[in-house]
Amino acid sequence: LTELISIGDELYRFLTLPTTSRSRHRVTKRGRHEAARTAEVAYRLYDSLYTTRMINVANLGEFIKNAGLPSGEVSRIRQYERFIGEAIENLRMIKSYRTPQTLRSFARLFTTLLPPFFAPTFAELAINVGSMAIGITFAVITALCLNALLEGVEILEDPFVAFVTLDGIDVREEFEVLHWQQLVNARNYVFPRAKPD
Repeated sequence: LTELISIGDELYRFLTLPTTSRSRHRVTKRGRHEAARTAEVAYRLYDSLYTTRMINVANLGEFIKNAGLPSGEVSRIRQYERFIGEAIENLRMIKSYRTPQTLRSFARLFTTLLPPFFAPTFAELAINVGSMAIGITFAVITALCLNALLEGVEILEDPFVAFVTLDGIDVREEFEVLHWQQLVNARNYVFPRAKPD
């Protein structure tokens, strides 16, 4: 139980580290320094989480195997260890790797420069309807929608910063509250007479 709770805590800290793949982290000296510091913390956390904690879980599996657990049950435990490892690796990939900078730059440029190219269409709309206000309104709405889509995509680049945005995963709630509560409830259900920690 302690190892599983520790995995959740360290995964929470890893996933909520600041993003270090913006262009300023590659171009400016201060950005490179910030990225290097964050990467060092991320590597230490991930090593502790994925290597140390998972080895401890495997060793606990060996301990109960030596205590007489049937081999079929030990195989099932190994399968669960593999599932945990794959899930952690998938979360690391989502956290660490973003959309390529070229594609992000193209999207920003596209959403900024595209609306003026639609100006003849909006002018024709204003002439056909007989209202300049409607043509201008459609032009403004088009520009706002394109920029809103771009902002939405940028927010989804790192979905683990729910404390900053409304549309993200609240990792603290998931790991520190729900994950812990589920593990403790499972322990209390399986071992009702166990002493609380």
